[in-house]
Amino acid sequence: MQQVLDRLQKDEAEIKALKTELSNRPPVAPPTTNSTVPAPDSQLQQRVEKDEAELKDLQTQLNGSEAAAQTPKYPNIQFHGFGDFDYAADNRRNSPTPTPTGVTALGGKNTFYEGELDLFTTSQLAENISFTMEPVLSAGFNNYMGLDLERTYLEYRASDYFNVDVGRFHTDLGYYSTTYHHGTWLQTAIGRPTVVQFEDSGGILPIHMTGVSLFGAIPSGPMNLRYCLEVGNGMDFSSNPNVNPVQQVTSFSDSKAVNVALTSRPEHVPGLQFGGGVYYDEITPDLSSDPIPGEPLTLPSVNQFIPNAHIVYHNSLWEIMNEFYLIRDQPAGGTAHNNIAFFTQVSRKFGLLTPYARFTYYHIQTTDQLYALAWAGGVNSGVHYGPSLGLRYDFADYAALKAQYDYLIDTGMNDASRITLQLCFTF
Repeated sequence: MQQVLDRLQKDEAEIKALKTELSNRPPVAPPTTNSTVPAPDSQLQQRVEKDEAELKDLQTQLNGSEAAAQTPKYPNIQFHGFGDFDYAADNRRNSPTPTPTGVTALGGKNTFYEGELDLFTTSQLAENISFTMEPVLSAGFNNYMGLDLERTYLEYRASDYFNVDVGRFHTDLGYYSTTYHHGTWLQTAIGRPTVVQFEDSGGILPIHMTGVSLFGAIPSGPMNLRYCLEVGNGMDFSSNPNVNPVQQVTSFSDSKAVNVALTSRPEHVPGLQFGGGVYYDEITPDLSSDPIPGEPLTLPSVNQFIPNAHIVYHNSLWEIMNEFYLIRDQPAGGTAHNNIAFFTQVSRKFGLLTPYARFTYYHIQTTDQLYALAWAGGVNSGVHYGPSLGLRYDFADYAALKAQYDYLIDTGMNDASRITLQLCFTF
């Protein structure tokens, strides 16, 4: 195609020069009837006609090549990768509490560690059908590398107003979990706020869901409303560390979790998004497979409601995020527990530098049996809060350095003061 374009430009320039020469020549007498040599003007005219014919032929070839290039071919696979390498220095000793970056400090020792290697892959199967897969390699606390399929779903896009995802996806809770997935390079900060940490890293929210998600736009003029309705397996609460909290194969309850979300991006304030939703699940913990001395084999079923709200402003310079969650656990025949969680984060770009600040807070009632069960006697129960300050330096288009200081206060434990450095990249 490039060769054809080069030839077209050359012929167009030659035709233009020939026509200019023809128009500037003085008129000459027509040739005599017995002359066998064509006049100079006639020779130029023949060259113009020849070049114009060739130009027309080249344009036909070019149009055909462009049409062939624009014809979609399926499957159309795209691959992107994300990774990071980190160093953390922590003053807390002999503490298994997850850090704000989701990595346990391994007894509080200062350590280099390899972060997640995210192999994000999408494949367009048809004009309106695609498949997304996000396998992530990460090292566990035993230093062995493991593989987890964080997201894997088939998507059908019928229109702007109706779309369907089927598989394992990120639950539409708030803003952070639907905007920032597993690639750390995409996030401004080093790690996720503790409030929206992943389940297997000490998180308190059902960030992942296996099921069906319906979403799309709502005709609403300048308000730009969007809806989401999700049904799937909820989060498992078990004291067995070998049980994955994301029920991606086996569900311990016949009832399904339901999540409803509504967001707005008003046209008159570009960059603004606000919205909210409600998550509901009826949870029946099954302890028979992992009995603990003194622990009952059964617990009453719990109705879990998670109303949430967020307001975000994000443009090319500013990113201001605020999210609030109320986790209400109502056991059958018992007293409800209201657990509060929120975070706020502000960042501002100055060229290649992006300083940011964040404050996180959550309070899990110590009498809430679900969380006392899930975190081995209530490690995550109580009040957890603290500020984070950091700086991101994008020294290349696809690589960045981050430095972050966290001060974390946990009920009944020593305050944690931590410095983390991260080199993150995408490829």
